[in-house]
Amino acid sequence: MSRTVARNTLFLSAAQGIRIILAFALILYIANFYGPTWQGKFSILLAFLNIFQVMATFGLPRLVTRNVARDYEQSNHYYWAGLAAQGLTTLGVMAAMVGVVAIMPYPADTKWMLWVAVLALPLFTLYSLAGALLRAIEKMQYLVYAEMLSATAQLVTAILLLSLGGGVIVLAVIRVAGIGLAALMVTLAALHLRLVRRPRWDFAFARKLLRESLDFFGMAVFDALTQRLDVLVLSVIAGEAVTGVYDAAFQLIKVVMTLILSFTDAVYPAISRLYAHERSAFRAAMHKYLKWGLAALLPVAAGLTLLAPFVIRLLYRRQGYEDAARVLQILAWAILVYFIYIFLSRALMAGNRQRAAFAVTAFMVAAGLGLLTAGVHLWGATGAAAGLLAMYGLGALLTGRLTRGF
Repeated sequence: MSRTVARNTLFLSAAQGIRIILAFALILYIANFYGPTWQGKFSILLAFLNIFQVMATFGLPRLVTRNVARDYEQSNHYYWAGLAAQGLTTLGVMAAMVGVVAIMPYPADTKWMLWVAVLALPLFTLYSLAGALLRAIEKMQYLVYAEMLSATAQLVTAILLLSLGGGVIVLAVIRVAGIGLAALMVTLAALHLRLVRRPRWDFAFARKLLRESLDFFGMAVFDALTQRLDVLVLSVIAGEAVTGVYDAAFQLIKVVMTLILSFTDAVYPAISRLYAHERSAFRAAMHKYLKWGLAALLPVAAGLTLLAPFVIRLLYRRQGYEDAARVLQILAWAILVYFIYIFLSRALMAGNRQRAAFAVTAFMVAAGLGLLTAGVHLWGATGAAAGLLAMYGLGALLTGRLTRGF
């Protein structure tokens, strides 16, 4: 199993890493040519999409991955029932995003950018369901191909259109198109592997999936909020320019967080099967992977702390990014507690304790909102970093206590 997890972590890391690297190249282009305010707008776009895409999926991808990993023959049934269920939830979430953007205190061009981005939600529904099936059978390489093509197309198109004088709405347009291209690629892969076959519309089963996914939905939404609550709080309280400075440091941490998510996504199907069939092996695997992760991340956190000023000066040449070095030094240590929290949350879900995982994440969001708000009011972008570190530390502590019973 260790070899399979390593292979799948590599594939998922490659898929996410390619996307992050190419997206980071776009961010550097925006930062060095347009400055912190434009970077702040782009980070707001990504934050809204991250949160509302997860809301639209209603937690179904994680449920589908877990259940199909236990019985591959049910993939087609789960896909079409999930599509019917997510189609309904996506329509509701699209309307909700339109309404939320309308009441946010953002400039007009930022609001129009976000309204255009609403079109990405139904496309992400297709991507998430097909991707869940590929994860369930541990065919992660197809995600690499989709992410590579999508991210490359987005980078080239964005730089071309922005250099021709396009406004911030261009950022939303290329994001929608990129998600659509990725959705097409993973759906074709699922069809090729016969995970998706002739339509099987079972609306009773779709309703059952929605009921079963409630805890997964809550967990996924609050998980997304924990990852982007910092940007939302900063953008409302401190404005887009300060958000851009914070995002300059966060994008470097995001690379490591992406690797962490790739690792936990690769482990999740394997430990789900172990919990169902071999509890002692499940416990041993959980402790082993936790130790591996912490051993790998500790030198990364220390290195980023020491090199933060040099890295920021090297990457961000435009004036206004000086404070990003202090932000990076704090965020470097957030990756350790983030890993503990994310990994142990996946362990709780694999062990059919998704309700406990949901409760922890919900509590983190409530506490994090207060911590981030206080931190931003007191110290701006640096305070947001400290609030994020405290929020993930709380999550690591609570999930650690809950998994002692395994």
